[in-house]
Amino acid sequence: MNFNSIVLNGTVQEKPETKYTTENGLSVSKFTLNVARPPRPDGQTTFDKIPVVAFGRQADYAAENLQVNSLALVEGRIQVNRREANGQKFSQTEINAKTVRLFNAPVSAAPVKTAPATSSEPPAAAGNPFSGATEDDVPF
Repeated sequence: MNFNSIVLNGTVQEKPETKYTTENGLSVSKFTLNVARPPRPDGQTTFDKIPVVAFGRQADYAAENLQVNSLALVEGRIQVNRREANGQKFSQTEINAKTVRLFNAPVSAAPVKTAPATSSEPPAAAGNPFSGATEDDVPF
């Protein structure tokens, strides 16, 4: 079985460049994500600049929300594009984004429900399905 999946967390290097296809007007956004490598033994951190391409709704989201130095989370797959020009072979590796999100941004615009201020339960127990449970209630 083959599996091609990647999750990256990094900073956006430039405002996404967005274009639209001529056939059906599908939006395509390209940007570069600066992703830290694990620290070296001497404590120094190095970074990889990873090109990302997003299509459709994800491209629209990237164009509207990503700014320079935004912290972003990208989920997708690695894609290697190969071509030949003037007798020379070229390859470019990029991430084909399935999901693009600002890191620490809310997932939806739905309002967050909070317990009313007049609740008789203490805040730690409010909404906790296990409040009032004892060790004897646990089946293992």
